[in-house]
Amino acid sequence: MGYIVTVTPKARIDMQTGIDYYNDQQKGLGKRFASVINATLADIRKMPLSASIAYGDARYKVVGKFPYCVLYRIVGNVIIVSRVYNTHQQSMNE
Repeated sequence: MGYIVTVTPKARIDMQTGIDYYNDQQKGLGKRFASVINATLADIRKMPLSASIAYGDARYKVVGKFPYCVLYRIVGNVIIVSRVYNTHQQSMNE
């Protein structure tokens, strides 16, 4: 089954916040962060059931090279990304 990835507005804000933060730390780092997030979303799209279960039907996938996780649910053939959170700064319940 082909999956469609949908990113909620809150998750988009999370991603932009991360990009802005990393751009402030080092030129070009925000772009690298965005690239790694996009690769993680592509991995989730290919194998959505391979990620760990966070609670209920919510799953999370750890982002490589950055202290972030992607939290999502699968509804039919749609993957709904609800948060992209920094594991050092936020709880999953925010």
